Amino acid sequence: MNLMDIEQECIRRERFHNLVSSGLLNPRDYYDDIGRVAHVYEVDANRRAKDHLRMLKKAVRQVAETTTVPIKRQEMGGVVRYALSREARRLWHAMRGIGLAPKAWGREREMHPHLALGMRMARKWEPKLRYFKNTSDELLVNEEYPRRILTHVVKVIRRVGCSPKVISRIQRLTRQRSDNLEECCKYVLAILRVHARPLVLRVDLYVEAEAKEAAKEGKIKRALRKLARNLGEDRIVPDVLGYIIKLENGYDRGIHLHVMVILDGDKHFQSYKLAEQLRMYWIHECVGSPQFASGFNCYLRKDEYPFNCIGHVHYLDGNALRGVLEALKYVTKTDMEFLLPKSLGKSLRKGQVPPVPLDGKRRGAPRKNGDDVALAEGILLGWKAEQRSARKGSRRTPQRV
Repeated sequence: MNLMDIEQECIRRERFHNLVSSGLLNPRDYYDDIGRVAHVYEVDANRRAKDHLRMLKKAVRQVAETTTVPIKRQEMGGVVRYALSREARRLWHAMRGIGLAPKAWGREREMHPHLALGMRMARKWEPKLRYFKNTSDELLVNEEYPRRILTHVVKVIRRVGCSPKVISRIQRLTRQRSDNLEECCKYVLAILRVHARPLVLRVDLYVEAEAKEAAKEGKIKRALRKLARNLGEDRIVPDVLGYIIKLENGYDRGIHLHVMVILDGDKHFQSYKLAEQLRMYWIHECVGSPQFASGFNCYLRKDEYPFNCIGHVHYLDGNALRGVLEALKYVTKTDMEFLLPKSLGKSLRKGQVPPVPLDGKRRGAPRKNGDDVALAEGILLGWKAEQRSARKGSRRTPQRV
């Protein structure tokens, strides 16, 4: 085994260790058929809970946006039967899994509007509907009671989900995501105009144990200010060109941070080591103890991204630039299941735009392919043109025949 194979094996083992330590995989021992002790890793309950919440939010949104009858009446051979529509069936299967996410109960004020509505409906009506299902967990709508209850649930979802208050809040979240994404893309473009090959680091930073509740009360602000200030002053990692910090709320993680740091790629290349410095600074300096803080170095997953932006990003490397765009889309998303408390203020923070030299000349040799960043601009801001064309298409009304 050569040195490269050993390095890849170390990265694979550390990635697996992070999955186990973060709770995504749980070790379990069992006895096989001949009585030997065997070891297996199961998907954690938190992962199943998040998948269920995502499914419930999507089901509520689809019901709110459609007008189809939830229960269809069919008569064949003089026998009347009832069947659920596709949206109603998806809603029922999302409601019946409400027990998978106990940590979400009572947190409706933190949730996305569609998820909060679905959670209230599921907690109220699922206990009454669970007695009207078959062995395949399908709802027995031939009975009058479940038909009446599910029809009521659909009516409430459509009335509340289409109310001006909910619609305006969802539009505000969508607009915020678009504005934040545009600002971050222009921010990265400003760096690429001055620096042809910056080095990109990505880390996820968490708080643990009792610090989770303290973070929701706003006590994380001090640690966040210290992180942003010292990043801007090169006290954590050297030669910082810019940074983007996004504050988010999660099902099990609670308040956590997604951080992207951009360094001078002409001076540095060890992205894993530098990201580790950033992660350890958060744990030991910003929060103060590994008991109350943790982090994840996204370098360990760089081979899993379809377009990787961790490491050097050249202004003419289309795949790396697409990776930057995907990372910025992930960082600026606003359709999460749990939203950030208003007491924490702005969710997105970024550094200052680097100054352009007055004489127009940059440090180092001239760029071989010219100063044009049209490729980077087309990739990082191309989504705006697609968004405008989609908006124009949605405004068109069909002509009457």
